[in-house]
Amino acid sequence: MGSQVTAQCECGVEAEILVGGGMMDFTTTCYFPCLCDRCNKVVQVNLLATKPRCPDCGAANPVPYDDPQLIGSPGDGIVAEWNMEERLGRNLLLTDGSYKCPGCRKKTLRFADSGLWD
Repeated sequence: MGSQVTAQCECGVEAEILVGGGMMDFTTTCYFPCLCDRCNKVVQVNLLATKPRCPDCGAANPVPYDDPQLIGSPGDGIVAEWNMEERLGRNLLLTDGSYKCPGCRKKTLRFADSGLWD
């Protein structure tokens, strides 16, 4: 069962993103929020896709929000976590810290838990 998160920034950027995979597709699907620099959006990308792309503009290699270059402050609480050590070589983690916003480009974007999905 995966998580759902809300990304929000004080500049007005907002997005609902699924994290992880469902019971029927977890071997081929691992959704995670990414920054698309071409269309300047927080987008939901399947990191297990052969060639992960922005679902909105098709740009190659959107940057996952666990990339250190996107993290402003790490935060103390875990918002979403998905173990991809075997497939991607890392544990995917979003905290209640701050991240780079695609709108204002400041590190004021925050993620919050908004539910589960399967």
